[in-house]
Amino acid sequence: MGDRVKGGKSRHPDLVVEVAHPKIIHESGAQILRHANLLSLRVTMATHPDGFRLEGPLAAAHSTGPRTVLYEGPVRGLCPFAPRNSNTMAAAALAAPSLGFDGVTGVLVADLSLTDMHVVDVELSGHPGPRGRSFAVHTHRENPAEPGAVTGSATVTAFWRSLLACCQLPSRPGIHLC
Repeated sequence: MGDRVKGGKSRHPDLVVEVAHPKIIHESGAQILRHANLLSLRVTMATHPDGFRLEGPLAAAHSTGPRTVLYEGPVRGLCPFAPRNSNTMAAAALAAPSLGFDGVTGVLVADLSLTDMHVVDVELSGHPGPRGRSFAVHTHRENPAEPGAVTGSATVTAFWRSLLACCQLPSRPGIHLC
């Protein structure tokens, strides 16, 4: 799948129907998302309060119980005050341009029970169909982390493996930066 067809003409689909094999999603998922018409995308990041590096008005936020929502709103409003804790949310906003930084909801949760992990929940839904029902996807990720760490311990390994996988692509061997 590409944005250009034979002859160099650009194509912009009016409809994307995804019933593809996982290999297709792996190869073309980002392009599909660029044309998807999502209704909502919500990314919740929860960890122990010591795992946050907050700035501005969020720096003064304190846990008021075992689980406290520190921020809930557009990702654009969160990124400047939680630059080290909003990476996944910013990536989601970039991956869903039909919503962007103003349409993707970011939620930051201080959870006293999460002493050794970061938990990220991603929920997305589409517009209702003719019978009023929408598709929905919910993913839940638990990333082990040292107490007080901003980055989970599995993140570096996942990043490194992604880099190694890029080096082995038959179509474009090596790492290409733009």
